[in-house]
Amino acid sequence: MASIAFATIFFKFGISCRQSKICLMDFRRILPIFVIVFTNILGAGVILPILPLVAEGQFGASAFQATSLGAVFFAAQFLAAPWLGRLSDHFGRRPVLIVSQIGTVFSFILFALAAPLGQYFDSIGAGLGMSGGLFILYLARTLDGITGGNITTAQAYISDISTEENRAQALGTLSAAFGIGFIFGPAFGGILAEVSLTAPFIGAAIITTGSVLLTTFTLKESLPPEARTQTKRGQKQDSAWKYLKTPTILLIFAITFTSTLAFSALQSTFALYADRVIFPDAANAARVARNVGLLLTVIGVFTVITQAVMIKPLVKNYGERNVVLLGQASLILAFIGFSIATQVWAVALIGPLVAFGNGVSQPSLQSLITRFGSRQDQGQLLGLYQSARSFALILGPIGAGYAFQAISPRAPYAIAVPLISIAFLLGVALKHHSIPSQQMQPQQIGD
Repeated sequence: MASIAFATIFFKFGISCRQSKICLMDFRRILPIFVIVFTNILGAGVILPILPLVAEGQFGASAFQATSLGAVFFAAQFLAAPWLGRLSDHFGRRPVLIVSQIGTVFSFILFALAAPLGQYFDSIGAGLGMSGGLFILYLARTLDGITGGNITTAQAYISDISTEENRAQALGTLSAAFGIGFIFGPAFGGILAEVSLTAPFIGAAIITTGSVLLTTFTLKESLPPEARTQTKRGQKQDSAWKYLKTPTILLIFAITFTSTLAFSALQSTFALYADRVIFPDAANAARVARNVGLLLTVIGVFTVITQAVMIKPLVKNYGERNVVLLGQASLILAFIGFSIATQVWAVALIGPLVAFGNGVSQPSLQSLITRFGSRQDQGQLLGLYQSARSFALILGPIGAGYAFQAISPRAPYAIAVPLISIAFLLGVALKHHSIPSQQMQPQQIGD
């Protein structure tokens, strides 16, 4: 199945590139970063179904504390993403990808050792205000977030090797790597959870180690030394404030922030929602994790189909801004469905709406934002974009966890509907703003 998914994506990309030598060269360069992102997300996806259930069942976390693990991850990513982006602009994409992935491997090792390390902290009376094991989960999630900011670098890599005409498709191909990772990661994690609750974390560490090796031995640098930002004394650096003072950029950030704030309800509470609403009679947490993994696999499959087959013709025929509106409308319908669903078949049918909505919106917004910076500043600009998303993913799990615990398991999804409606209206406003048709030159930025 994995080979079919890979073949579908690159057959579609290859057909459009067959007549162009330059495009064919870019296709060959996209393949390694695609495989690297897929492997990295596969490792992250392995722990997705099990982490909230482990936090609750093994380490005594409340629903709010379990969902707040997501907030900690994205708080760290919020701080790290622009920093990693600037480092990649200066030192190149490849070394930043390697070092950050090594940090992710160590975070998974911490997850696997949470029980014995937690017992040690409990035995010495550390006074952490929570169980020692839960503290280790928070520590590991923080490290994972710091190093997880490398998605900015992967996006900048794609921006380096793509053209204005095929950037949305290239970013969609990168997102498809996420989709394939989330096809197999959660399913694999659910299966490993049947072995033991520690097995998914060990599996994630092994898989991500493979990603480090792939980056080290197969990935070529996309940003040559002459194209990198310099830090010599007296040389003026483009400030992030130049971007943040641009109303259209702020509007794009507002759309992704609002939409992501709503979408984070699904990411942070879905395993607990499934435990309470869809599978209340499941035998144990491992069985729930397996079932959640399979449902997330459905979403992953349709994400790949969306981004491998649909995003290019949609952007070509309607433009990125209209595609963003289409994606937000799909997400509104999806979250209405989640807020009233009671059966597993209904949730499975809603999954494609989620996959389509998020699968077309994010690459289109990323494609639009890259037009406002020069090639030398793509890492910083995408880092700011990722920070807007991460800021939403800090607040979202906290709010979703509170609503889940204080109101009902369906409440986070009902609250998401008006939030995504706001994002839709902001998208309508974006249609009335001027957006550059190609990357700006350094002297144009801030004009």
